Amino acid sequence: MLDFRPPKDSSALIGAMKLVLPLYMKFQLHGTRVELVPGALERFKKVAGKRGMICPNHSNRHDPQVVFALAKILGEDVNFVAAREVFDWDNGRNGWWIQHLGGYSVVRGAPDRESFKTTRRIIAEGKKKLVLFPEGEISRQNDTLMPLESGAAQLCFWAVEELAKSHAETNGKEEPVFIIPVALKYTYAGDVRASMMKTLKLLEDETGITPGANDSLYTRLRHVAVQLLITLEKEYGVKPAAEETIDQRINNLRSYILHNAAQLLHITLPEGESQLSQVRVLHNAMDDFVYADDQPKSDYQKKIHEQKASMVRGLYKDLDRVVNFIVIYENYFRERNTQERFSDMLERLEGEIIGGDPTIKGERVVYANVGEPIDMTALYPEYKSAKRKVLQTVTSNLETQLSTMLAELEKRRIPMAIDATEV
Repeated sequence: MLDFRPPKDSSALIGAMKLVLPLYMKFQLHGTRVELVPGALERFKKVAGKRGMICPNHSNRHDPQVVFALAKILGEDVNFVAAREVFDWDNGRNGWWIQHLGGYSVVRGAPDRESFKTTRRIIAEGKKKLVLFPEGEISRQNDTLMPLESGAAQLCFWAVEELAKSHAETNGKEEPVFIIPVALKYTYAGDVRASMMKTLKLLEDETGITPGANDSLYTRLRHVAVQLLITLEKEYGVKPAAEETIDQRINNLRSYILHNAAQLLHITLPEGESQLSQVRVLHNAMDDFVYADDQPKSDYQKKIHEQKASMVRGLYKDLDRVVNFIVIYENYFRERNTQERFSDMLERLEGEIIGGDPTIKGERVVYANVGEPIDMTALYPEYKSAKRKVLQTVTSNLETQLSTMLAELEKRRIPMAIDATEV
């Protein structure tokens, strides 16, 4: 059995968290608040109290807290799935909170039977809705999605299958199971340039950069990013060719990190796949090795396994580094020079150069929208005869709805632009 962490829902703790949530959002999350757009609540009411899985985009490290606040607004309690390694953060204290607030672990890419069984049970019982982020990773991009994994659809169909068996045994009425797309869009409520300038100055100090008197904000940001790139190239032993562009150098560095990790894990990366797909393959292999405890081991075997597991755990930082810069390219900020994009870039650099959780630059409004629920029970007969096709159809539907809602949410606000030539 894999090293599974089950949910240990504590009604008392969940109730207390709901009471203190406004204070937590104000003081711990710098005044973050969630705002439902018109029509979202009405769409959610179609599936209120019914079995289902809530699938939000995953752009920010504070998404779990935001979804908890959203669930309170929607009047639903939720369980949620988290990657196994996050339960070990903060010497296991993070895992204690997750489990008692209704979360449980999954080892990505592995036959995590206990996790799958728990998912089917939660959806089949229908007491709470399940939250699962189908991107699988924190994208750190507020405008677009990373390609979705099909796991959300697969888990829902397994729950439908379990319900179908139960209904057949009891001659009961078949009840639907839904996937509910939810789009989250983080925006700043006001001008946060002063806070961003403070962070930019700190990054320059950390990397030994002295900005020129006439350097624009974009130029200063670029200088920090290039210095970071040079440092990482030296660290990994990657020597760029003289004619390579910044984009090519970033791509080559990511590729080197991925193939180096694959070599250490003794696996072959799929050819022709995106770097994000390769990250997922590596994450799956790492999780499977670190958290697998299927076979009984002697004390010596345990010792040897832990030595290698310690080395493998070190690769998580490498993969996080790749994901952190998976969508970064030279004109990332210039093509949409909003303070949110500038802040996104700063946070990536801040996390890498300074470490820890990046600072929140100011009060935020998280716009939330709910898409049209996808009736998985209605699709189940077709799924039985064409599983791969239907999984792709559902995942594509979910991806399209999330992308469309994110674009619509962008139109709801007047973005504050930062002039790329501003000093």
